Amino acid sequence: MNAPIEPMTDQMALQEALAQPDLASLQAFLSKQMAVQKVQALIRGDGLNAVSERILNFARLDRSLELLAAAALARIAAVAGTRESYVTDLIPELFSVRPGSIEELSKGDDKAYAAAAVALSKSEWQEDYCIEEALTIDTAEEARKVLLASALETSASLSRFLRLLEVNSPMLYEFPTYDSRMKRVRRIFSAVSEVLIRWQGTLGHEPGTALGDCLAAYLRGDAESAEAAVVTDVIDSGLTILGRMIQRRFSCAFDANSYAIVERAQQAVRIGWHEFLSRSSAIRELRSDLLEAALVLARQNRTDSRIMEVIVLAFGSRAQAALAIGRHFSGAQDADPDVRAWWVAAGVVERSQRTTEHTFGNNEDQQIGSLLIEMESIKEPMEKLSRAVVPLLEISDPVLASTMRNAAAGYAEIAQTTRRLARMRKLSKTDLKGERMEYNPLEHEMIGGHQPGVRSVRVERDGIRKEFGGKVKTLVKPWVKPEE
Repeated sequence: MNAPIEPMTDQMALQEALAQPDLASLQAFLSKQMAVQKVQALIRGDGLNAVSERILNFARLDRSLELLAAAALARIAAVAGTRESYVTDLIPELFSVRPGSIEELSKGDDKAYAAAAVALSKSEWQEDYCIEEALTIDTAEEARKVLLASALETSASLSRFLRLLEVNSPMLYEFPTYDSRMKRVRRIFSAVSEVLIRWQGTLGHEPGTALGDCLAAYLRGDAESAEAAVVTDVIDSGLTILGRMIQRRFSCAFDANSYAIVERAQQAVRIGWHEFLSRSSAIRELRSDLLEAALVLARQNRTDSRIMEVIVLAFGSRAQAALAIGRHFSGAQDADPDVRAWWVAAGVVERSQRTTEHTFGNNEDQQIGSLLIEMESIKEPMEKLSRAVVPLLEISDPVLASTMRNAAAGYAEIAQTTRRLARMRKLSKTDLKGERMEYNPLEHEMIGGHQPGVRSVRVERDGIRKEFGGKVKTLVKPWVKPEE
């Protein structure tokens, strides 16, 4: 009868690990120990230091093994618990030069751990290496995400990261067919969108433009004849990235440049755009963001023809866009009627309306109105100067009296010209100074900036109104302050 096999003790396991003849054998042994959840016992106490040194020695003897050794250290660090930093601190000194491609490693988990080690290397080549390897890797998706996350972390912003991806896009031009290239692009953009879920960095300068240029670089070629499902997935990942940008900086939703990806995608697929809209899983979220942005702009008395064109692209036609905007604006009765009508009509206006829009609210009228307010605000002091101060100065200082008299006459002439210009432009004061009223941010300018929660205000300076086409518009808002 055979004697029972005694279980391997921790010391025996450590000795066997250290006795492995090469790094590949040691990697295999560590993987086996992790599979049976015994690796923690193996690295208990001095075992962690002994195994780590053994790995480093293999790399010192053969520099071509540095990447595999880094993967082995990252594997141990993942289970080292509170002593993880001891292992990770060894990784930066492991790489003597830029390592070879992660694709040279045969196993997927080795690639993932190698990517994690590279992310900890703190080397000058780290950022470029991570970008290039993320594009080179075929199917090791976990390694790709780790590399992209590392490149994003070392980049100053999302915009710069996207520019780096764009610059390196020619690496994929050597694929034998456009479809095979698009399948790799699909994996890359999907990984980027997943990485951004947990990312908390800064967007940088014009991230929307950078995203549009990046997508266009990877879609370059015959996108119309490519497999529709693959191209749809690529664009959807791009739209998901755009959605994440808007989450990180909501003001992006009101900047037409943020939606460059929509225009670049439509230019790439051209006649296949409507098919994309019918297949897309991300277009609904984009439409929701666009409609809400349009509503906010309308409530600010603003129109934006570029954002309108993006809305039209997102809905497939101007008619569909107008229907969607009309539904979204159905409960928004607080917007200016003319501005609301422009949005609901999807930017289509009659010629007479376009003329009105061009004339209303122009900068010249606002300047004339502001000058009128200033002239009226100093009218009483200037009259007192001419009536009371100048006669006294004629006795004590005739020269100064003459100067003050000329100043008062000059004011009167400027004031008269300003009033004449205001009448010609159909401008008038609101005549609300001193009045107490309910605060409306759309109609009033709060001194010192908007203060939420204020209900009652007092008008400190008049505003300017303009009559045009039978309607009265506010050009310069009255200045108000909270009522004491």
